[in-house]
Amino acid sequence: MAGRRLVSAYAALHYDTSVQLRDGRGAGRHVLWPAGWKVCAQQPAAGTPLRGRRVTLTVVKREETCP
Repeated sequence: MAGRRLVSAYAALHYDTSVQLRDGRGAGRHVLWPAGWKVCAQQPAAGTPLRGRRVTLTVVKREETCP
């Protein structure tokens, strides 16, 4: 998911996947408009079977660089 826009990342996940968002800047910002954010990292790693696990996406605003 890294490098994708947040909206695209949501679309790639199954509808029943629990997703937690983490501010990549560490400022505790909330994502109110997903189209304005991009994914920098994900946990678990890409290709890992989810089997009901929560996915954590580290995100920053689209104009920002990933840490």
